[in-house]
Amino acid sequence: METSILKQRGSVMLESLIAILIFSMGILALVALLGASVKDTTNAKYRADASLLANQVIGEMWTGDKTNATLVANYGTASGAQFVAWKGRVIQALPGIIDAVVAPPVAGQNLPTIAVDANNMVTVTVFWQAPGESGRHNYVAVTRLHE
Repeated sequence: METSILKQRGSVMLESLIAILIFSMGILALVALLGASVKDTTNAKYRADASLLANQVIGEMWTGDKTNATLVANYGTASGAQFVAWKGRVIQALPGIIDAVVAPPVAGQNLPTIAVDANNMVTVTVFWQAPGESGRHNYVAVTRLHE
């Protein structure tokens, strides 16, 4: 009988260590899940902000003069007054946009663009790059403005 007791010595300690190991792995998995959740939430916020900014400028176009010449002058060129004001709002709201005076624009600036064609088809593209990410994201809104 003494030999069976000696063989079982330390089994409680071994079981406790295994339980602690399994518990620790579960906690580490929860921490990793929390990190991924925060990253996804941040990306969703940036995408929602980009959508709001694109739709905001389209709304401004709808309420203003919708003639093609006016749209191109105000929004379709980099020096248009409304485009410059909107670009400033985009730069303040989204990360990873560099507004340096560079002609022609260089890769990595992530500047927003607005294209207006002859039929008043408007394409608004907003770019951003989240901190710590190597790739950029974009949101594109397309609409046709008519009277």
